[in-house]
Amino acid sequence: MAAVSSFTLAGTPRTVEDIFTDYSGRRNGLIRALTHDVDELHGLCDPVSPPSETVPPELPEPTLGINFARDSMSRRDWLFLVAVHSDSWLMAVAFFCAAVGQLNASERAVNGREMSKTK
Repeated sequence: MAAVSSFTLAGTPRTVEDIFTDYSGRRNGLIRALTHDVDELHGLCDPVSPPSETVPPELPEPTLGINFARDSMSRRDWLFLVAVHSDSWLMAVAFFCAAVGQLNASERAVNGREMSKTK
């Protein structure tokens, strides 16, 4: 899996198209991690180590319990849990970008419709 690039407030997508491109890229990365890079993903979610400090504080926080539940669940159930939480996190990041980008109401509506088409 590729390393997660750093995310700064200055690099926050500012248009509906930029937000959708960011969302699509993150979604494609998660799909790849959940389908092709499963062993690496499983290994990166360490239930002993504290969460990584690489996630910028201005972004919505991912679910922390995924790491801790890993060893107490079947692998299939754990992957399902990760997929559900990842989907919710993607939407939170997209709407965060829309709010920070100060999109107007009609642009936010377009943003929501575009992202619902990818499911």
